[in-house]
Amino acid sequence: MTTTDLDRPKRRRAVTVERLLDAALATFADVGFAAASVEDICRRGGFTRGAFYSSFRTKDELFAALYARETGRELARVEEQLAGIESERDPVAAAVERCLSTFRADRTWVLVHTEYALHAARSPEAAAALREHTAALHARLTDLIERSVARLGLRLTVPAGQLARIVLALHDGIVVAQATDPHRPEDSLEHTALLLLLRAAVSA
Repeated sequence: MTTTDLDRPKRRRAVTVERLLDAALATFADVGFAAASVEDICRRGGFTRGAFYSSFRTKDELFAALYARETGRELARVEEQLAGIESERDPVAAAVERCLSTFRADRTWVLVHTEYALHAARSPEAAAALREHTAALHARLTDLIERSVARLGLRLTVPAGQLARIVLALHDGIVVAQATDPHRPEDSLEHTALLLLLRAAVSA
């Protein structure tokens, strides 16, 4: 048996997990986290219940994987946009422009994240899990801020962890407003707020 033969089941499982996550994302956005059943997710993805339970024990465990995937993608896009930022004449303004020019609120993920937050408000177990997910995101964003500031030769006027929390709170509030008001300008408010925030948070 070759290495390729041994790896094939792992690749199939990875593909199955991705399809389940895609189906869950769409289902949670359509009917909400609480109302969505495992059967609904499997039906949308073309799977049996057995396929679901071979990968996840509960919907909450599936959401944890979905959260990690979606936030990981968002941070990867941000980090990609910050590459070479040190060569810009105004790195702070350039950072805001670059990120917001490609980073738009994904309405589907905003709905799902908000739905789960409401679910967590009524479930202590879900609330504890969401705090853990958010802490992991906060740690990654804090690290990204620290590395970017060091690369630019700047210093922070507030702790990086505090700045990360403010950025996340600002972004979350604005994307929820955008999701409920399709006629709202996409990024003008976030652009202004982020620029003012970063100008105040860093110094040479």
